[in-house]
Amino acid sequence: MAKEQSILTEAGTNEMELLVFRLSSTHFGINVATVREILQQSKTISIPCVPEEIEGSFKLRDQVLTLINLRRFFNIKTKQAHRANGTTIIVEFNNINCGILVDTVDKIYRLGWDKIQSPSQYLVNLKIPITSIVNIDEKVVLIVDFETVISKILGIPCVNLSKNEQTTKEPVSRKNARLLVVDDSSIVRKTLVRRLNQNGFENLTVCTNGQHAWETIETQRSETGKPFDLVLTDIEMPQMDGLHLTSKIKSDTELKDIPVVLFSSLITKGNFQKGKSVGADAQVNKPDSEGMLKAIETCLAKKETLITA
Repeated sequence: MAKEQSILTEAGTNEMELLVFRLSSTHFGINVATVREILQQSKTISIPCVPEEIEGSFKLRDQVLTLINLRRFFNIKTKQAHRANGTTIIVEFNNINCGILVDTVDKIYRLGWDKIQSPSQYLVNLKIPITSIVNIDEKVVLIVDFETVISKILGIPCVNLSKNEQTTKEPVSRKNARLLVVDDSSIVRKTLVRRLNQNGFENLTVCTNGQHAWETIETQRSETGKPFDLVLTDIEMPQMDGLHLTSKIKSDTELKDIPVVLFSSLITKGNFQKGKSVGADAQVNKPDSEGMLKAIETCLAKKETLITA
C-alpha cells in the first residue's frame, strides 16, 4: 500500500529513477519504471537460428524468458569475459518481459527530467538507440532506447503499422482535428505520423519531448488563441516527461479540456495509476496503434459532445 501511495505522490513531478549499469567502462541507464527485478548471472538454454544478440532462454519461476546480451548488441569487446560476473535485469514494457544481460549494476539515482538531455545529432544520425544523456557523479550515462533495441532483436515493432478498416462514420473530422504528437524517438515519431496519416489525421504538430511540446502549446496560445484538439504523448522523455506535461495541461484553466492520450511502453498496472492521477484521458500501451486510434477518436468525440452540448 505504501508503494502505491508513493507512486501516486510522485506522479507529475517531472522526476524519474534511473538504474545505472555498466558494459565494460561505459555507463548506461534504464528507467526503473521498466525494471521488475535484478538477478545474478542466469543459466540459459541455447536457441538455434536466433540473432547473436540473444544469449538464450531461461526460466524465472513460471515463465520462460529471452535473455538479450546487450554487450553483443552494442558490439562492445573486452579482454575480460563478462559472463564471469554478469547481471540480468528483468524488464517489462510493451507487454513484453525479457532479461537484459549486463556486466555490473551500479546504483539507482533519482533525478529530474530537466537534467536529462537529448543525444547529440551525431548519435541520432548514426541511429544509435540512445534516447538521452545525463551527467551523474562526474560520469556520462547513456540512457538506452530499449524499445528500439527490443524491436530490432525480437522483430517487434515500436508501433504496429498494420492497416485496419476505418470506421464508416467518423465521430469527428479527422482531417481537421489538430493533434500534437510528442515522442523523443525519431523512429517512433515517423511511424506515428505515418499511422495517423493513414487514418485521415493530417493536421499534426510533432514535438521531441514534453518541454518542446509545452513551449509549442504556449506559442500557439499566444499567437492564435486556439489550443490543440488533442495531445498524444509518450511518457519517458528528456527535459520534461509526459506525466509532467499532462499535469501542466490539466492544471491550466484554459487548457484543461484538451484530451491527453498517453501512448507509452511504460503503461503497466502500477504506472497506469500515475497517468490517472495527473488527469490523462486515456492510456494505451505501445505498440497497440489500433487502441491508440480508438482512444483518440473516443476522446475527440467526447470533447466534441461537450462543446456542442
